[in-house]
Amino acid sequence: MRGVLVVIPARFESTRLPGKALADLGGRPLVVRVAELAARMETADEVIVATDDARIVEAVESAGHRAEMTGDHPTGSDRVAEVLERHHAEIVLDLQGDEPLLEPSDLDALVRSLLTDPEADMATLAHPLSGPDEWRDPNVVKVLAGGDGHALWFSRAAIPGVHAGLPHDLQDGVAEPWRMALRHVGVYAFRGPSLKRFLNLPRTALERAEGLEQLRALEHGLRIQVAPAAGSPVGVDTPEDLERVRELWSRRG
Repeated sequence: MRGVLVVIPARFESTRLPGKALADLGGRPLVVRVAELAARMETADEVIVATDDARIVEAVESAGHRAEMTGDHPTGSDRVAEVLERHHAEIVLDLQGDEPLLEPSDLDALVRSLLTDPEADMATLAHPLSGPDEWRDPNVVKVLAGGDGHALWFSRAAIPGVHAGLPHDLQDGVAEPWRMALRHVGVYAFRGPSLKRFLNLPRTALERAEGLEQLRALEHGLRIQVAPAAGSPVGVDTPEDLERVRELWSRRG
């Protein structure tokens, strides 16, 4: 069994940005840039782009990386699971193909956080919020973590809420509640059996309400370690995101 398998699920069709996996970023397709950053990880034993589109396979393989065709799946996690069935690994990293600005060192920290925490079933990344506006933004997913580093809850809402009748002697500790939350980065490391268990769990009402599949894991008792990300990456979901990422990429020199 291989140790750490990185799978990058990528599909050509995208609701808000069709063909984004092959969008140009500094002279190479977006998905290739993500494969390049995964290849720079210290903990990765194997990196595979998983897709249902031959154009993506051709682009990835022509750049010297590995790609595999998969069946038609409802989520990227299901696509990752198909690849895991063929290769097997102790840890599988589900790395979305639209996160080219992640740091390999943060991904290594994510993997190590799971390897060193025997109680965790999976792990994810998060970093401090920039301020109260981001905390209130429903497009930003927030996470609260406990003292053991395990996720307590994820939400699009501004969490934690502050009780209006909080005693005066306790108010100083929660004067800036946005500092208690972290901004979630949608990258996950799973133990192999935990990914299979997660995908077999029934969806929950809270998951549907928030549109966050990680809530399914929490509601069914899976423990999620939250690893700190040193950077604050920008993913590509819209044409505006793509232009912003291109600008940030160009500044790298």
